[in-house]
Amino acid sequence: MSPTAPSWDQLHQVHELNRLFLTYLQIRARDDRDCLGLPESARSILHRTSSETLAAIADFPRALFDLKLEDRVPQIRDPLPRRDDAARHALCLTILLCAWTVSRQSTYQARLLLGLEPRAIQRLRAMQLGDLQQLAHAPELVLCAFAGRDWIWHELLTDARPEARRQLALIALQPGLARDWPARRASRL
Repeated sequence: MSPTAPSWDQLHQVHELNRLFLTYLQIRARDDRDCLGLPESARSILHRTSSETLAAIADFPRALFDLKLEDRVPQIRDPLPRRDDAARHALCLTILLCAWTVSRQSTYQARLLLGLEPRAIQRLRAMQLGDLQQLAHAPELVLCAFAGRDWIWHELLTDARPEARRQLALIALQPGLARDWPARRASRL
């Protein structure tokens, strides 16, 4: 295997994280709660998506979430006052642990599979394992990837054709997607 090729194990981890993330979002959409930046147009689609379709979507080759690392670890007095906070904390901690491990193993794979920027990777690599527990409480730590790109989420949730999935994956794996790709596009993939 090439040193820059993503390992199957790490790709499988991203698929599992996507599955957890999408399931969490679907529960929130069904309860009419905040969906961590999921475009409004995608919420109703996600609400009625079957578990089989959700599993297929989760096999996307890039994280469907963004990890937003701030420069400081929040100081939380009462870390889990509500049940929903515990579910969010568990999701965030799981994502953080995976990102921490991947960033220590390969900067390239952390960028490709998780969409992490170099500064975030450096921060993760410098952290101790114990720091992750506290960081997982940070507000808006995990948000939907491709914010402001409603069309990506719409295509991801509605178009199951293999050729459309491949094209969407190629677009999503572009390093400058957030900065260089238009928020709207004129035609279908």
